[in-house]
Amino acid sequence: MNTKKRVASSVLAAVMGISLLYGTGCSAGQPSSQKGTETVMEFPAAEAFTIAFDLPEGWTVQTRDAEAGQDTGEPLALASVTSVYDICNDRGALVGAVGYSPYQPYEGERDAPAVVYATVRMGSVYRFDTDESYEVVKETAVGANAVMDVILQEGGAGGSTTRNRGVLAYDRDRSVFVAFELDAAQVTAEQQRSIASSLEFQE
Repeated sequence: MNTKKRVASSVLAAVMGISLLYGTGCSAGQPSSQKGTETVMEFPAAEAFTIAFDLPEGWTVQTRDAEAGQDTGEPLALASVTSVYDICNDRGALVGAVGYSPYQPYEGERDAPAVVYATVRMGSVYRFDTDESYEVVKETAVGANAVMDVILQEGGAGGSTTRNRGVLAYDRDRSVFVAFELDAAQVTAEQQRSIASSLEFQE
């Protein structure tokens, strides 16, 4: 059974640099008030927006611990995305991360994944694969929701590769996107697709 989580965020003035944040657990607490299955998170900025998406029963979105190790060489770092929060399952284990970021649209290419997700797709060590594994699962009035792999390449070309599950969705009216990285060992492809297909940008 899934529950609906509502998350309020804000559009920042400009794309910020790499966010070197990595959460190792789910002990930082809820970032917001909660009524029943509805969670509302406020992000500090001038123009706020809300997204809604389904999570499995008992899962929560929590504030990332500011004291957590900061290492983009780890899974769930969600590098190059601002306002990062942890996703915890019903056993309190860290299973994912979610964040938001503005982007710079270009005339004639405003819906191209290479343009919208430029900040998360270009890394040589850590990136969302918007080429080979990118699959749109839902077209919306303001953009598209897609699933893909998140690739962590450790030790260069000859090193090991970790593949997690990713979700990307954008709102062209606000020039902002939301990104999820989900631990492939703990989150199924069905759960990944459920988050992607249920995610909505709201007024």
